[in-house]
Amino acid sequence: MQIHRILLPVMIVVAAACSAPGDTRGRTTLEEQNEVLIRQVLDLINDRDLDTAFEFYSPDYTYHGPGGQELRGRDGIRGLWATFLTAFPDLHSTVDDVIVEGDKLVLRWTIQGTHTGEFLQIPASNSQMSLSVTEIFRIADGQLVEAWDQYDRLGLMEQIGGIPASTAR
Repeated sequence: MQIHRILLPVMIVVAAACSAPGDTRGRTTLEEQNEVLIRQVLDLINDRDLDTAFEFYSPDYTYHGPGGQELRGRDGIRGLWATFLTAFPDLHSTVDDVIVEGDKLVLRWTIQGTHTGEFLQIPASNSQMSLSVTEIFRIADGQLVEAWDQYDRLGLMEQIGGIPASTAR
């Protein structure tokens, strides 16, 4: 009797996965595909497979960063990542939350690393940094098309010794 309790759910999952072409049971939604896409891109960047990661960015990608920063195309986002990976070679990203609705994806993620290279003219401090980032992506045809990014630049500068730590916090 115990074996039937285990086998029935397994058979249902297998049947759903092997459904007919017109049947949507067992298939992922566009929202699920978009979540998989962003996780895959961050995993590729964590693995330093940047060429593959940047294939998931549209050639016309637009990045809207803090302070009115705007970058265009794959070269623009490649430059941003190069800046961070040069300054923080051990940089690692962790996904905290993902919310997807239609073609928009909201990502709350954390990047951590050691400041061993120059960053925005701030010499290496060997300080650990942890940065929480909230970003909204627009995704079309399986590619990242546009992003709006917010993170605590002041906190980052304090962590790496670019400015004195605030006593008001």
